[in-house]
Amino acid sequence: MRTRNNILFFVAGVLLLLLASCSDGEVYYRFHHIDKGKWYRDSTLRFTMDSLDTRAGVAYDVTIEISSGHIYPYRNIWLQINHNLTDTLLRSDTVQYRLADEHGKWLGSGVGGLNQLSLPFLTSIPLDTAHHYRLAIAQVMNDDPLTGIEKVGLKVMEVSSDVQ
Repeated sequence: MRTRNNILFFVAGVLLLLLASCSDGEVYYRFHHIDKGKWYRDSTLRFTMDSLDTRAGVAYDVTIEISSGHIYPYRNIWLQINHNLTDTLLRSDTVQYRLADEHGKWLGSGVGGLNQLSLPFLTSIPLDTAHHYRLAIAQVMNDDPLTGIEKVGLKVMEVSSDVQ
């Protein structure tokens, strides 16, 4: 019995260590849940980033995180993203992301009918701790509501020095 408890304790410790190592360099990570998997065109998801734990002279990558269900009817998604990440002025970008390949295989990873995909938005940008960053995401697909999108998130990660 004692050996079994030791094994369980060891496995739990390894899992915690893995989870902690996965968040290295992460300075912001937030999700918005889409109510009942129905994302309406007028439902803008807002992210406010203030007091980020950033360092001067370091570059950061910004990714859009999308969790979709297998009932999502398309291979791609169009998003309008308004932000002030690269300037003090608000900028508006309309972007298209692929969620599945030409054979219908979902990109990213997932289990149980949900798929998680991390999509690059901005790469290697400098961020300032004193600046209040804002980002708003709206879907601009023809469907209203757009079904099958469960969560939309934003992640800001420090670019590793190995890649620079």
